[in-house]
Amino acid sequence: MPIAAKGFNSKLVSFLIFPALLCAQAPDPPKPAPTSAEVTTKDAPLAFKSGINLVPVTVVVRDARGKAIGTLGRDDFQLSDNGKPQMISRFTLEKLSGAAGATTPSTHESTPTAGTTTAPAATPTDGIPDRFVAYLFDDMHMTPQDLNDTKKAAGRQIDSSSANPLERTAIYAISGEPQQEFTGDRDKLHAALAALGTSHNTFAKMQHNTCPEMTYYMGNQIYAQNDSKALSIAANDALICAHLDKEYDTAVRMAQAAARDADLLGDKNSESSLEALRNVVARMASMPGQRTIVLVSPGFLVLDNRRDEEMALIERAIKANVVIAALDARGLYALTPGGDASQPDVNSKSVLGRLSYTTTENMMQSDALAIISSGTGGALYEGTNDYDEGFARTAATPEYLYVLGFSPLDLKLDGKYHNLKVTLKGVTGMTLQVRKGYYAPTHATNPADQAKEAIEEAFFSRDEIRDLPAVLQTQYFKADNGDVRLSATAEVDIKKLGFHKEGDRNRNDITVVTGLFDGDGNYVSGAQKIVEMRLLDDTLAKRTGPGIAVKSSFAVHSGRYVVRMVVRDSEGQLMSAQSKLVEIP
Repeated sequence: MPIAAKGFNSKLVSFLIFPALLCAQAPDPPKPAPTSAEVTTKDAPLAFKSGINLVPVTVVVRDARGKAIGTLGRDDFQLSDNGKPQMISRFTLEKLSGAAGATTPSTHESTPTAGTTTAPAATPTDGIPDRFVAYLFDDMHMTPQDLNDTKKAAGRQIDSSSANPLERTAIYAISGEPQQEFTGDRDKLHAALAALGTSHNTFAKMQHNTCPEMTYYMGNQIYAQNDSKALSIAANDALICAHLDKEYDTAVRMAQAAARDADLLGDKNSESSLEALRNVVARMASMPGQRTIVLVSPGFLVLDNRRDEEMALIERAIKANVVIAALDARGLYALTPGGDASQPDVNSKSVLGRLSYTTTENMMQSDALAIISSGTGGALYEGTNDYDEGFARTAATPEYLYVLGFSPLDLKLDGKYHNLKVTLKGVTGMTLQVRKGYYAPTHATNPADQAKEAIEEAFFSRDEIRDLPAVLQTQYFKADNGDVRLSATAEVDIKKLGFHKEGDRNRNDITVVTGLFDGDGNYVSGAQKIVEMRLLDDTLAKRTGPGIAVKSSFAVHSGRYVVRMVVRDSEGQLMSAQSKLVEIP
């Protein structure tokens, strides 16, 4: 089902459906085999559900010149959870430039250890798009001038990236319109940028057209936190802007009403911002390569009631290998202590008091951008009007990204926030970009969800995995009426698989996921089949022949497709993941 949220445009929501939930296009399922059969194959819904047992922590390590380095090993890092040291059970060094998504073994670990991801050899380009950049404009919060300036700079960045024929770009907006799916067509991208407007910037319009003027943060302090000082400041402003003379009780009621409206609308817009990011992350999880989101925003408030959503967004982005970078669209700005020219009716007695709230709100807006970008390994560019440099930095992912994984000791399933701290042991002169914390889950992840998550991650990547002996074969057939079907067959050698005994049978299940991506890397369709093996002892002892073949078939049109296959067995939890490029004339 589409991922939907209140206050979020339905066009963007329906457009960014998580593609792994699409129904599989496969042949009619075979008739059920007798219960005594040793091998049966059945179709299964292709749906993944991510869970949290292992906490992933992305870390970018930079030297004194700001250059990301990739020479550290697992033993160089020290990680603590709420002050308690934790064992790093997973360690991956990802080299994000060049071969997208490839992982590289650390020079400090000549022998791979359990839980450490080492690199497959870099493969030459095969013409398949391998880098995807989505520009997400926060048109709900930006001023018209900031939006116009950042649109122009984004257009120049898109033109400068045209030298990479394997890069695909998309344009999205928090409001949902306009939107441009991933494409290499620069004219379409520029048209999408030109269509971006400010008609959805309802909050900025509202807060400057109320009496008294009310921001989201100040409104929340009055309406939700019962801040008497903030209420007094707003009421004194209402006396002037409404010309109430000494009708203080009326001014208080006006301030409370404005605070309620600002709090509700501000929360709705923050929800929309987080939901838009979640949807773009979900969309990019289906892209077969390096994935970067550039969030162009003046920042938005994430208050305590939305913190768990913010952490869940970071978790999802890390697991989907999506880097979120952020460009602060405010550029170089300064607060005006006495208000601006658009607000002449300001109570001079409350200027300093209001300024403290405004300062806090601006810092919290920046914090949201910093938390999301640092938590996923992305760059944060702020405090300057050089948008060209800003887009160049945020659109470029760091060359090296470490992903540390740990299973928290004595973790309580209470949903509480945990502070994370990562330091380097015996290494000086480095700065670390790392997420600050996470929220504990409220329930444990079961093995079935873990298996789905592992298959999902492998399916939507470009990495080749050869742990399990399997080969992908493809063919296409054209009918007399012009219809074309593409056949993908996974040939699995079962001689090297493990089995467990149950009664007179030896059991193992094989899951085969096969799917198609178009020439721009967009997910088209997929199918999942499960092979249940219940072998007799004699059959298991022989284990001769070519093994088993699992076939899926898809209706296609002329064009270029990438066929992706992932095979996983339930006993050894071994996997195979392969891709093939197919041209349909």
